[in-house]
Amino acid sequence: MFDLKDIPKLFLAFFIILPIISIIHEAGHVFFARLLGARNIQIVIGSGKIIARKWIFEIRKYYFWYGFCYFDNIDESQKLRNIIIYLGGTIFNTLAALFMVYLVSYNWVEPGIFTYQFIYFSLYYVFFALFPMKYPDGNFSDGKILLELLKNNHELINQKRYQLAAEKDAEVWILKNNRGEEIEKFESFEQAINKSEEIAKKNRPSRLEINKGEDGTEVQIFPRTPL
Repeated sequence: MFDLKDIPKLFLAFFIILPIISIIHEAGHVFFARLLGARNIQIVIGSGKIIARKWIFEIRKYYFWYGFCYFDNIDESQKLRNIIIYLGGTIFNTLAALFMVYLVSYNWVEPGIFTYQFIYFSLYYVFFALFPMKYPDGNFSDGKILLELLKNNHELINQKRYQLAAEKDAEVWILKNNRGEEIEKFESFEQAINKSEEIAKKNRPSRLEINKGEDGTEVQIFPRTPL
């Protein structure tokens, strides 16, 4: 039965163990992505406002809730590579759970609430990552994407590309798709960037290139999360 003395166990699970398991999961994706040639890898830990950036890590205010990673130059048509990358998170979670079992079994680590929760939530992560479903935010589980890849359907990981640029000699911004077809025109940059980001997020995974003329090009990636 749950009582007041169990509250610290909940804090341990939600604020320490789950973030560790989440990082292990993302590390699995990143490990295989890097091994298979991915570049510009970024790991996002948590959600909400960004509080720190270091190397490939981005830490957000609610560090204990959610996490994902993204990268460039693994083409959606590279079926085997994508399958391995999408399996990477569950592979690392499974290995971590088995390693903890090994440590406990051979008395390298004392069994307790930490080891129990670590193994439990690692397997919890594996189950929900591989369960083929669509999440309420419109994204898909690793399992759903893996299932579609096995059916040779690459639509869920097909990155849509958008270009936003100002029309020459006119204060008009135009958003185009990767085929150069005009999607929408805007009279101000603020309106253009807000609407373009909205469209790119709605159709993720996507890449938005913002041509700022002499100031260069800014690229925003809206990844195929959760990964």
